[in-house]
Amino acid sequence: MPLLGERPAPSPAPGEGSSGQPLPGYAKVSTERIAAAVSRSRTIDVAVVGGGIVGLACAWELRKRGLCVTLIERGRPARESTWAAAGIMAAHHYGAGPGPLFDLLRRSLAAYPAFLEQVGADAVDWSAEGILAVARTAEDIAELTSRMSWLTDAGYPAELLTPWELRALEPSCTGPIEAATLFPADASLDPRPLAAALEQAVRSAGVEVLTDSPATSIQVTNSRVTGVSLRDRSIAAPAVILAAGAWCAGLAPGFRLPVRPCKGQMCAVRAEGPRRAINFPEGVIVSRADGRVALGATQEDVGFDAQIDADAIRQVHGDAAALVPGLAGAEIVETWMGFRPQSADGFPVIGPTPVEGLVVATGHFTKGIALAPVTAELVADLVCDGRLDPLLTPFGPDRFA
Repeated sequence: MPLLGERPAPSPAPGEGSSGQPLPGYAKVSTERIAAAVSRSRTIDVAVVGGGIVGLACAWELRKRGLCVTLIERGRPARESTWAAAGIMAAHHYGAGPGPLFDLLRRSLAAYPAFLEQVGADAVDWSAEGILAVARTAEDIAELTSRMSWLTDAGYPAELLTPWELRALEPSCTGPIEAATLFPADASLDPRPLAAALEQAVRSAGVEVLTDSPATSIQVTNSRVTGVSLRDRSIAAPAVILAAGAWCAGLAPGFRLPVRPCKGQMCAVRAEGPRRAINFPEGVIVSRADGRVALGATQEDVGFDAQIDADAIRQVHGDAAALVPGLAGAEIVETWMGFRPQSADGFPVIGPTPVEGLVVATGHFTKGIALAPVTAELVADLVCDGRLDPLLTPFGPDRFA
């Protein structure tokens, strides 16, 4: 049964007729006027707590299905781990082995081109030329060989390269590399313009976006969610999506949600980088369309320490330059950090909770950008249709009970 109970047919999004097509003259109406009109007369169906890539994607999908949605963000949308992400789009990097997480990632990546088109994200530096993984030690080679084996068995393409073949493909990779693999199905993008496009799409669709509004608690009455408390007011809603990333643990009402921040520091240099993104055991190298190269990233269990450590940045820069020596003398033009939401077992936490009407979508760790479309789709299925996709079964919060 849907989390919202039996409901009439969804209302069209602002500016749409019953067929879902734009009404005549709608394009002339400003986003501000739409938002103001919706805010004055809205009865909220769903409150989404958290305005990162996952929260924005959930708000977009729920609004697309006709629900009245309010998104609640503690600061500015997508300015935490989303802003800090490298944008690697692969079903197997960062420890995703064969199994449910690989399946979830693969489904999400297949949905990405349509997702980008729907939200109008046509300037996100999408690169579908594949991603390179490189090995410098015998241990690295063993891991890469094993990964290629199970990916090939799963029908996921992988091509082993000698150092000479790698340099023919990417002439900048002249560091001491023993072997490499090209994964042609992988992609990369710049999360920042993606987040900006998604936020604009959410607002244009009529989602109310509350910024600088930290949630202080999730309201519950008789084991059912009733809304969200902010510092200065309450938002009543019969369904709530808790997608506040690394801040989720403190908001879980009466059940265990072991998600903590994993600090990641990155930098960008002005240089001519490799055409394809490069993944290696210590980090990533991703060239951007604006002439910068993003280098990352640390993984630190230090709580919410937001300081940028110059030594850590030097290490990140040095690790990348060891593979691509041309980066060594490049000017560092930006440093930043973010708090990845890491669960106790390292896997996402997505699904219904012991509180009726409350769904969590967090713990995406290094894979939030990659998993956003499928997370939004499956969360919306749960809220709108009461359907728990079998893909989500391993990722439910009940595994921590």
